[in-house]
Amino acid sequence: MPITVCSKHSKKSLVEVYQELGGYDNNPVWEIRSKAMTDFIKLINEIFKKTQIWGLTSHDRLVLLTEDNWESNWYVIINNIGNNEYYFEYLIPEKKSPWRNGMVQGVAQSLEEAKKYLLIAMNESEGWKGNMELENLLKDY
Repeated sequence: MPITVCSKHSKKSLVEVYQELGGYDNNPVWEIRSKAMTDFIKLINEIFKKTQIWGLTSHDRLVLLTEDNWESNWYVIINNIGNNEYYFEYLIPEKKSPWRNGMVQGVAQSLEEAKKYLLIAMNESEGWKGNMELENLLKDY
């Protein structure tokens, strides 16, 4: 199931949002970032056939949610700064976090590694707890 933009966030798809960023100020770095994030969204759409994932952008970062509510928990946040790396953050579940809204950060060195980090972040944040599609994808890692 394609990742769906939060209804109160944008009328455009997430791919359209990132494609527009690619044309910002004729800057080649924005073009690289746009392509990297568009490729990442396509990856999400390819691997998750049944899981509903909601998304929004915040300062050009991609935020993954479990519901159509921008005020809900921001479980996973992904960014690219114009290179081959994907920067990840995920929310530590409240019962495991040393403080409110604790986050774990990491950097994937490629799109393939970003796939692995995505699955780990979705699992460890517990936002998609009990999701069989995620559990089956994690078996490959």
